[in-house]
Amino acid sequence: MPRSPLRWLAVAPVVACLLVAPIALGAGPAKPTPEQRQARALFDQGLALSDEGKWTEALEAFRKSDDISPSTSVRFNIAASLRALGRYVEARDTLDAAVTDAEIRKVPIKPSLKTEIDKLREEVSGKIVRIELQTSPANADVTVDGMPIKLATDGRAEIDPGKHVFVIGAKGHDTTTVTKTLSQDDKTLTLTAPRAAAAEAPKPKDPPVYKRPWFWGTVGAVVVGAAAVTTIVLVTSPETPATAGPPPSTVDRVFPALVRF
Repeated sequence: MPRSPLRWLAVAPVVACLLVAPIALGAGPAKPTPEQRQARALFDQGLALSDEGKWTEALEAFRKSDDISPSTSVRFNIAASLRALGRYVEARDTLDAAVTDAEIRKVPIKPSLKTEIDKLREEVSGKIVRIELQTSPANADVTVDGMPIKLATDGRAEIDPGKHVFVIGAKGHDTTTVTKTLSQDDKTLTLTAPRAAAAEAPKPKDPPVYKRPWFWGTVGAVVVGAAAVTTIVLVTSPETPATAGPPPSTVDRVFPALVRF
């Protein structure tokens, strides 16, 4: 399957970058180092994966290649993979970082590659949603898809089009989640965190029974009543019990003499 001119344009600088090494006086070109060969293999792997439309895997391969041997052309392919995945903000930032890094390292960028970088940057920049973010309260913290939201120099948020999850929170306010699908037509996004409801004061616990006023009054009445009953019993009871006498039927009777044999 033939590769597009853009793809070949990206490959050519990488091949040169990997194969050219410092030349010693009187010596021929140095052979690629093991690290350079590994970076080249990863780059080729990224190209093969992109041919199959496996952009996430291709992105990973390109990034591993760049980690081993940094290259502007590899980073161009990283940005192209991000564009294919709809991650336009990250693609633009990757291109900007690639150009800045090349300037710092004083590594010239071939005019043909620079032209393609500028074209890709213009394309992805035009797809980014730039939106004015309004929050209530004004000092609320906002995250988008789990990451702190970033604002451009003009104060607008730059977000990829599509569905996003916003979370807004502030001290004294309820944390609120908002799901919003953004497009180029959206210019303003308002997020509100409602004020937290005041917590109800806990109800005082009922005091124990023995601490309630009526308890001791009742106990006192019971004690006084018991004492009165005891006194009545003691007053009405005789001090000494009466001595029991013989039955009336036996009083003053004369018994006959016993019979003797």
